[in-house]
Amino acid sequence: MNILIANWAWYPSGGDWTYIEAVSDLYIERGHNIIPFSMKDERNIPTEYSQYFIDNINYKELNKQKNLNSALNVLKKSIYSTEAINNIELLLKTEKVDLAHLNLIHHYITPAIIKVLKKHNIPIIWTLHDYTILCPQSTFISNDKICEKCRGGKFYQCSLNRCKKESILASSVAAFENYVHSGLNYYKDVDFFICPSAFSYNKYKSFGFFQEKLRQIYHTYKLKDFTPNSSANTSRYIVYVGRLEKIKGVHTLLESMRHNPEIKLKVIGDGSQETELKAFKKMHSLDNVDFLGKLPKDQVLNCIQNSDFLVCPSEWYEVLGYTIYEAMLMEKPVIGSKIGAIPETVIHGETGLLFQSGNPDDLSIMIKTLYNNADRLQMGKNARKHVESLVDKQKYLSAMQEIIPGL
Repeated sequence: MNILIANWAWYPSGGDWTYIEAVSDLYIERGHNIIPFSMKDERNIPTEYSQYFIDNINYKELNKQKNLNSALNVLKKSIYSTEAINNIELLLKTEKVDLAHLNLIHHYITPAIIKVLKKHNIPIIWTLHDYTILCPQSTFISNDKICEKCRGGKFYQCSLNRCKKESILASSVAAFENYVHSGLNYYKDVDFFICPSAFSYNKYKSFGFFQEKLRQIYHTYKLKDFTPNSSANTSRYIVYVGRLEKIKGVHTLLESMRHNPEIKLKVIGDGSQETELKAFKKMHSLDNVDFLGKLPKDQVLNCIQNSDFLVCPSEWYEVLGYTIYEAMLMEKPVIGSKIGAIPETVIHGETGLLFQSGNPDDLSIMIKTLYNNADRLQMGKNARKHVESLVDKQKYLSAMQEIIPGL
């Protein structure tokens, strides 16, 4: 079987790539051939199919121009990519495709390719890594707060509330994009939508989104890449890994560290809030907090492996939480906020501890509690066992085979 996998990037770009790499390996193990469809980038993994990739789109540069022409370019590229349509037509003329597996395609490849795939009678599945279909902002966050005002297709709420970059222009473009995709009814041509967590499944279901096509299947994972650290830590610390953005809750984490000066925190990642967070550290003399910046994957995993535990203080509806998976696979318990899919992995008192999202006092207590908990190592063992049960390759394959005969 020739399986086309479409994603905005074809290089290690985050959780989406972690999943694509794992599922591609699984397809190849089953004797199938992978045909990537993505965007050109010098960081891409080499592939013989790169000639069909669309040209690179740098929205940061386009948005910097802040004029009508740049706005029109954003509209043209992000909503209906004629280039993606033409290129996938060319690909299908030379390559037989038996199944299309879509991933993050909004804003770059665009859902416009669905009509082409449908015209060629190709079965389509789509793994939903975010909430863009339901929320123009894609995160259900508006002005730093959870928001579901677009429920029922009221995408104009994105413009009214300036959800995207606090800009009425950016928000209107995002709302218009959702209206176009919804109005052209692209999604009806997708055979199945895969939700990687029970939370995301229930959220899509509660919005009435093609309920008969929704399936909840936890991501598979390359378990051999993760081994627990059996040696005792020589220097104790806890760790945060992720983007330095408001929705990730790093401000809340730093606030909580003011009450735990004896505990060292290592912060790995970068983002738009980096300067502000470092200023907060300086203002409050948080000598127990170290910013390590963005690190290569092996260094990130090494840092997690030698930590006491990981903290995931997210303040948005996390779809899955790959960092939690990785920490737990190395037998590290996790403190996570009680929001989104996090409670599906962080089982309070068993695989870690939960706290009220956005509450630094509650988080402070949980950090102190777990740091001094004699059962912390056993929690780590429970954590690995729990995640192994979620990401089991055979379980994933069996679930996929129910909707894709012959996989």
